[in-house]
Amino acid sequence: MKKRKAEVKKEEIKKEDLFEVKYMTRWQLIWRALRKHKLGLLSLWILAIMYLMAIFADFLAPVDPYAQVQNNGFAPPSDVHWTDENGNFSFPYIYQWSVERDPATFRTTFVEATTVEKITLSDKENVEQTYTDGENALGIWFAIEEKRYAADSEGNKAYLGNPDYVNTQTLKLTEMSIFDAPIIVDETSDNALGSITPSRYRTLNDIDEPVGIYTEKTLKRVFIQEEKELDDVIKESISMYNELLDEGEDVELVQEFLGEIGISPTLVKIIEEPQVTEFVTRKYPLKFFVSSWEYNLLGFIPMNIHLFGTELPARYLPFGADKYGRGLLSRIFFGSRISMTIGLFGIAITFSLGLLIGGAAGFYGGAADEALMRVTEILMSIPGFYLLISLRSVLPTGLPSTITYLMIIVILSLIGWTGMSRVIRGMVLSLKSREYVQAAIAMGYPDKAIIMKHIIPNTATYIIVAATLSIPSYIIGEAGLSFLGLGIQEPSASWGLMLSQAQNIKVMTEAPWLLIPGIFIFIVVMAFNLLGDALRDAMDPRSLGY
Repeated sequence: MKKRKAEVKKEEIKKEDLFEVKYMTRWQLIWRALRKHKLGLLSLWILAIMYLMAIFADFLAPVDPYAQVQNNGFAPPSDVHWTDENGNFSFPYIYQWSVERDPATFRTTFVEATTVEKITLSDKENVEQTYTDGENALGIWFAIEEKRYAADSEGNKAYLGNPDYVNTQTLKLTEMSIFDAPIIVDETSDNALGSITPSRYRTLNDIDEPVGIYTEKTLKRVFIQEEKELDDVIKESISMYNELLDEGEDVELVQEFLGEIGISPTLVKIIEEPQVTEFVTRKYPLKFFVSSWEYNLLGFIPMNIHLFGTELPARYLPFGADKYGRGLLSRIFFGSRISMTIGLFGIAITFSLGLLIGGAAGFYGGAADEALMRVTEILMSIPGFYLLISLRSVLPTGLPSTITYLMIIVILSLIGWTGMSRVIRGMVLSLKSREYVQAAIAMGYPDKAIIMKHIIPNTATYIIVAATLSIPSYIIGEAGLSFLGLGIQEPSASWGLMLSQAQNIKVMTEAPWLLIPGIFIFIVVMAFNLLGDALRDAMDPRSLGY
């Protein structure tokens, strides 16, 4: 019984296929076959998303891809936080990156620099006051007392350098516990321990071999900006405050002195030995449809709205930054315009030349066939990569990026049409001997009509498949030229040019996110290859039911 049902079901499916083959067009049958190829269909969607990404790169980019931020060179991806200071769930937000140099190893690192938006503190007279940045305070600064010391295994200390160094700064997220008690920062490193010797620091004579270097940080005073002034004047006045106060001068005398030299005595309110009751850090929430840098959508619609990002001055860097401090994700979006379109334009030129030369050689034969094929074979005998570099090196290196882009398309097309013309010639020779073509020639049809109605339609399926499989070579070719410094030049963006920044082993180990453009190249190349294989199977007459 079950066997009978299976046979009936199989017969119904066969009848359905026969119906579709009889009443559906060829392209509808191809689409039906393509939908059965899961990887091919997935690749088609991936490529569609990539091309939409290239078209709307301005709208999708969270930061200006050409804005160079010196302090953000090789900045890591932004850390997205989902909880507040108390551990409660919060809408996702980020902090700005701040550059910090390790005093022992002199290595530059990035830390989350957090400014305080609202703080409640009391002074020595226990007078409690709440200050909110932007309302009753135009700025909040902190004087941090730093004491660096070496310690041995028994806990004995030896202070290094000035034990009472006071640093005016904004606080990092990891240093918020300074508000409650001194925080110990471990700066141990082999290089640092090697430079700590008794001959250099006499205080080390009191301890054994040091096992670590530490920094003790405590909050010494708070400066509340109360009047609007330039930032450099603010910092200069705070520096003077710190210097004079550390020399034992009275606060009122310091303010009087600064007033005499032209800095407002009410510019900054000084709170010594503050006790912090509560504080709220300034967060930069991630938002959709954020107003930021201006651009022209689709080249002619002025806009400043972007799909996602943060408000200035914060910069959301989901993929980190390159050596110039430019957002890598934004550069990838803009680089896709070159890397994703260079294959389409290159294939258009290549297949036009291949169809024209190969078709003419196969259709007319004789002397035309001999001359065209010999030229084709000469070009095919030259190694493509060396020909590519030679043609590019002839061009001036100072060309604008738009001209360079067009020249690379032409160069890639010039070395790519030869193989196509040979295949087209063979197909045309085969089609020319078919009965319907011979009949059209005997009836006196013009050559143009025969080519357009009989020759080209019968080569269309091969052309589509071959074009899909050839586009990755153009993408890789452009990436290779840009990687070698012969392609797209700064400040324009392409995936190959962006990948060239990762040539240094040191950069690759310290900033591995620079390899992300290579991942995009891999995804696109694989998607085109899988789509080409799927189209080849879908256009096979056997899969169409013929």
